[in-house]
Amino acid sequence: MQLAVHGGTPVLPTPHRFVWPRLTDDHRSAVNSLLDRVELSYYGREGEAEAVERLWSRRLEGRHTLAVTSGTAALHSAFYALGAEPGTEVICPTNTFLATLMPLVQTGATPVLADAEDDTGNIDPKSIRDAITPRTVGIAVTHLWGHPCDMDAIMQIADEHGLWVVEDCSHAHGARYHGREVGSIGDAAAISFQSAKLVFAGQGGMFAARDRETFERAVLLGHFRVRAQQDCTTELGRYASTGFGLNYRIHPLSAALARVSTEQMDPLIASRQAQLARLTERLSRIPGLRCPTTRTDCDRGAFYGYKLRLSGEWLNVPMAALVAALQAEGLDVHKPGSAPLHTTAFFTDEEVPVFRTRPAGRRRYQAGDFPVAERVWAESLSLPTFTFADEAPLVEAYADAFEKVHANLAAL
Repeated sequence: MQLAVHGGTPVLPTPHRFVWPRLTDDHRSAVNSLLDRVELSYYGREGEAEAVERLWSRRLEGRHTLAVTSGTAALHSAFYALGAEPGTEVICPTNTFLATLMPLVQTGATPVLADAEDDTGNIDPKSIRDAITPRTVGIAVTHLWGHPCDMDAIMQIADEHGLWVVEDCSHAHGARYHGREVGSIGDAAAISFQSAKLVFAGQGGMFAARDRETFERAVLLGHFRVRAQQDCTTELGRYASTGFGLNYRIHPLSAALARVSTEQMDPLIASRQAQLARLTERLSRIPGLRCPTTRTDCDRGAFYGYKLRLSGEWLNVPMAALVAALQAEGLDVHKPGSAPLHTTAFFTDEEVPVFRTRPAGRRRYQAGDFPVAERVWAESLSLPTFTFADEAPLVEAYADAFEKVHANLAAL
């Protein structure tokens, strides 16, 4: 069968474009109710913000939770509250989205990058151990594409060296490691509710802390007066009238969307995992395709991204040509958007013009420094995260298209 890119008939005559989220009547009702009441800002622990915080506190073993404007704000809050500051270093994955570690730049701390595991793409505990110096104060981990990091090994390293651990759970809503939901294991956690996530707020996020002092410091960073007066019950309460300078309060409309989608998340996770299991079943029959795998006693939860790894004869074809052939068949596939961070300008350039002075302690890297992360990225292809039963025909069509392209690899 001739490939569509060469003039043949595409598997999907109408190109598929993945769209998320699907709004429900419950989302619309929650937002309209706020509009009807003109409930458009919060200054305290109240309303939809308090409701979504309580939901996530229950999920995360009673952690102190704080709804904020974004997952990035939650990460900044975590790093600030735990003591990242000039002269300190925090070990971070190179294979992650920029927000996992770039907030460290605002604290003056130095992000120190570490390589990835080949099977999960997550930060490699051995690379963490190799990166520790006398200036290291913490570790940041991303549960990449929903797969939990090796938290037993990471927490052991942290305990041995007196380091704190921040979990970036933005890809991993509802994911579990050895029975525990991610976000409840380290010292603090950050969760994104950006609109592409299973739990969405449009823009929003959640900060969670193990201990009270870390929580109060995060409150003071992004809140003041009413909320800070309510939550800062230790000696830090003397600063509640001013806070520490930022405004990270979540918008009520965003909080409402996050609350409703949190209530809906577990059935959606189950449905998504069922659709992606079928996709894996079909694609795993095709030689050279390496489907996402999940380690024993781990659960990917929301499975934020379905990343297919290519091997064998697939790697004999330029990635651009493969993507073009699959897209011509009507598939919404592409290269992953985030290259390993050590290959990006901030970490490779001698000077960063946006700064009037060179950021203190900024480390420079180059291609080849973290070969596993580079290989994982080079071999990966992004597919949609199908969720709903009515997408089952699309799952089959995607598998059919991959079979078709595989049969015609020599022609590309």
